[in-house]
Amino acid sequence: MKRTSISKRYAVALAESVPDNGELEAVAGEIAALTQLFRDHPNLGRFAGNRALHREARQRFLESVLDRLELMPVTRRFMLLLVDRGRIGSLEQISSSLAELVDLRLNRAEAMVTTAVPLKEEQRERLRLRLSELTGKTIRMKEQCDPDILGGVVVQIGTRVIDGSVKSSLSNMREELLAEA
Repeated sequence: MKRTSISKRYAVALAESVPDNGELEAVAGEIAALTQLFRDHPNLGRFAGNRALHREARQRFLESVLDRLELMPVTRRFMLLLVDRGRIGSLEQISSSLAELVDLRLNRAEAMVTTAVPLKEEQRERLRLRLSELTGKTIRMKEQCDPDILGGVVVQIGTRVIDGSVKSSLSNMREELLAEA
């Protein structure tokens, strides 16, 4: 998904308006949940973002939706601001940018870990600790299994990839042997 600079600016403004890290994390969670709600019910976003309707009607509609949810005041105000400014259609990009800002502020990173077989809890924790040492960040791991890597592990953190798979090792050995021949 492509994020616009406007979406990033809204995310930065929201993050800067919430100085407490715990509160910011809660707000980001609420924004993510609202993003999912709008994704699950696309008519909500279409109605709230319909510029053919009067701004007050769109505001009242969104208020009626938000009244049913127990949201922090800052989240509520932010959502109403998005409708007021005609930016509710950017909610998904704003939510994604906000999640990145929260991770940056809390010194966290997400690691996508691919293994041939599921990791045992002890292996998972050792890997998490090692990745934390390498990055200097608290690591949240997402795991997936891919039997094609044969064994070992492939880790992606942002744009950085650490390939410790058996498949990659065999491929490298093959290239070295062919280069020597």
